[in-house]
Amino acid sequence: MADRSATPHPLPTGTVTFLRTDVEGSMRLVRELGSEWDAINTAHLEILRDVVDRHGGVPVRTEGDAMFAVFPEATAAVLAAIDGQRTLTGHQWPDGAEVRVRMGLHSGEAHLAGDDYGGFDVNRSARIAAVGHGGQIVISGPTHGLVASSLPPEIGLHDLGRHALKDVAAQEQLFQVDVPGLRAEFPPLRVASPRLGNLPDRLTSFVGRAEDLEQLRSLIDEHRLVTLTGPGGIGKTSLAIEVARDRAATTPDGAWIVPLESISDPTEMRSAIAQSLGLFDGVERPAVDALPAFLAERSILLVLDTFEHILAAAGDVAALLRASPKSRFVVTSRSALRVGGEQEFPVRPLTHGGSPTGTSDEVAATVSNAAEELFADRARAVLPGWQPDGDSLVVAEICTLLDGLPLGIELAAARLSSLPATAIRDRLATRLPLPGSGPRDGPARQRTLEAAIGWSHDLLTPEEQRAFEALAVFEGGYDTQQAEAVVGAGATGSADPTLESLISLAEHNLISREFVPAGDAAHLMANGIRFAMLKTVQSFALQRANDHDRETDARRRHAAAFRDLAEAAAGHMPSAQQAVWVDRLALDRANLRAALRWSIDSGDAETAQRLLGALWRFWLLDGSLNEGADWVATVLAMPGAGEPGPARVAALAAAGGVAYWRAEPEVAMRRYTQQLEAAEQIGNLAAIADAHANVASAIFIVGGDLADSIRHAEAARRGFQHLDDEVGVTRIDWGFSNLVMMAEGPAAALPKLMDVHERAVRLGDAPYVGLACGTLAWAHFILGDLAAAARWTIESVTTAFALRDVAGTTVSLPVCAILAFELGRPGDAAVILGAFEALRERYGVRPPMSLGQIIATRDPFERAREALDPDSLEAGLARGRQMSLAEVMELVVALDVPDGGLAVT
Repeated sequence: MADRSATPHPLPTGTVTFLRTDVEGSMRLVRELGSEWDAINTAHLEILRDVVDRHGGVPVRTEGDAMFAVFPEATAAVLAAIDGQRTLTGHQWPDGAEVRVRMGLHSGEAHLAGDDYGGFDVNRSARIAAVGHGGQIVISGPTHGLVASSLPPEIGLHDLGRHALKDVAAQEQLFQVDVPGLRAEFPPLRVASPRLGNLPDRLTSFVGRAEDLEQLRSLIDEHRLVTLTGPGGIGKTSLAIEVARDRAATTPDGAWIVPLESISDPTEMRSAIAQSLGLFDGVERPAVDALPAFLAERSILLVLDTFEHILAAAGDVAALLRASPKSRFVVTSRSALRVGGEQEFPVRPLTHGGSPTGTSDEVAATVSNAAEELFADRARAVLPGWQPDGDSLVVAEICTLLDGLPLGIELAAARLSSLPATAIRDRLATRLPLPGSGPRDGPARQRTLEAAIGWSHDLLTPEEQRAFEALAVFEGGYDTQQAEAVVGAGATGSADPTLESLISLAEHNLISREFVPAGDAAHLMANGIRFAMLKTVQSFALQRANDHDRETDARRRHAAAFRDLAEAAAGHMPSAQQAVWVDRLALDRANLRAALRWSIDSGDAETAQRLLGALWRFWLLDGSLNEGADWVATVLAMPGAGEPGPARVAALAAAGGVAYWRAEPEVAMRRYTQQLEAAEQIGNLAAIADAHANVASAIFIVGGDLADSIRHAEAARRGFQHLDDEVGVTRIDWGFSNLVMMAEGPAAALPKLMDVHERAVRLGDAPYVGLACGTLAWAHFILGDLAAAARWTIESVTTAFALRDVAGTTVSLPVCAILAFELGRPGDAAVILGAFEALRERYGVRPPMSLGQIIATRDPFERAREALDPDSLEAGLARGRQMSLAEVMELVVALDVPDGGLAVT
């Protein structure tokens, strides 16, 4: 029975520091000491009460051997813990008993619930205390921030790092208080192991779903496919992520979420799963074909989020479920999948739940509090410190009128920045009548949510409404410059009307600020800010745009904006800046696909061809070459795609490049020849020079007339010279130096290769610096200079890797394996070869013919079979096949050389 004796002081509120204590091994002491334990426990609690009181704290309650106390001031709380540990350590316990008490402190907001505290911060303090050991004082990051500069100088604060605590979504930064004379060395904290998966950290409160979580835990134990159903805005995604986070630590291969909102074709569902799990298309089979085998031996929890628009893919989910018997699938959808083995879980609004064991009044009070707590939390996001005060009943009415839908509640709360609560209630009462009840009553609930969005939409100015409708054509987010391009100039007279509209829409909670990963690509976005629109809100806005005949114009502007972005990026591929631009394009992958798809569907062949020409290197560098091949086939088959012009030239160059890197030499030759014909047809000198260079490479890789290849290369060089394009000339000279090495040997080629390398360095042409390094490496291999060969090899492959060139890095791995053999490390060579086999399939690339011929002269696969017994070879290959590109690169750069090392630049 908990001790709830009256406290000597009123319980403090505001920002306080909670202290939790309990005796380590108390059950063992009970068994050993029997009835004597009660006296010892009482004495230890009296010691703690005394130090708490002396330091200005309030003992809230005791339960068994545990104490919960609160302090209005953090430093006093830590000093009390120190005093308590010193006193307990120095106390003479009877019969040699040893009482070790663990203590945890956390500072946060105090929320009174009668004569006790409630809320998240109380739970955090309990979790922090639970991870420590007897005699240890563990404090949270917030407490550390409050006491770091105010404790006596002899007291140390030891950083224990960030740790995942039970039922706490984000990892907690923890510190140990070190006290002279007391024990300072303890075992590792008793925390969970790091979790696998890609679940996002929770950034907002999770309210009113405790019972749902408990039911879902049981359902997932009993059923391997659970579908959360309900209307848009009901909180299905949030609930699914929360239950996945709850199960992540006990799922051997982690919990993963697959967002499906950006795909429109049901056949793309398996591809989205593969990409989320880190699988990529291969040359001989796409990742979707490898997915069942990948899942077969794994135990994962997979959240398929927003499934309602691709219900035709339900059979694929059932097939994957059968293929992975140890896995669990959680689906969020407005409709059930209706497949065998599915357990449906209708997600109720916050006002329709409640514990079945409580009375109706208790249930109503609990649920009402949950909805109102959500309203208050979101209201404080726009009005810090907001409290309902005299509007509590008005807030309850608002939540009821919104039918407990979290999205509707959030939209209403956001309007508190401009309207009083009573005005919001009155508008809802007249514009949003309560819908009918029932879990399958989707259309009525959708009308309710659309009405909530429509009400917010009606509060916008005409200019803001036009912007809102235009922004609906974006997929996955956008920056302010892209928004300006799609929305167009406003008529408000403002210096920056689009930015003002974005800010207003964000305040209306119709769009949201999107997280942008820190990195070099962030500076390529206007203001470094991105926005996004909820899918449900987007559907509403698209309908309005269509009703007002604005969607077609907005999509045309959208396609043009992303054509311009792709072409701007293409100017840096290849270049020293290509890694930054690869990251930048990756942020807008969904928008680029949407722009291409609309260009194709609308018959805009020119825009589609320009996008194709600009994006093919991105697909190559990003490991999405098979996707590029699909776009090539579709775009080149469009009516009007044969019309002469720069767009056709660019598309044919892209088609040739995709075929070249997919090891389709005859296709590459045909496309490059067509590119040259198209370039000559329009008389564009730069395009002609580029086409001659491509044809020269194509002739070489198909084993054609070498003299003809040289003729085209010389024509390309003359063209680049005429254009004063020193980079182009240098790249052609790199090709000529390779021919010299093949015809006259490495000694004759070395001076030319060094000249090309020096020019590429001077010109900042980083990709060709890497290519020159690779050729120099092979020349030194042939000449027997292993140290130089190793240095040039590793410089070449690390340069490609740093430039995000997954294709170039992957096809260079066999050369790295050859280096490992030369260094007497056949086991490492086998691992590298295993990685090469898997990665070339994942990224859809193969070594071009020239590199393939070089590799064939010292076939690493044959050498591996000769150097290793079958079991060792297979073990090395298998290890490599499980590696990422980054992991195998760590092995490559760690290769040793006979002279004691090499400098990798």
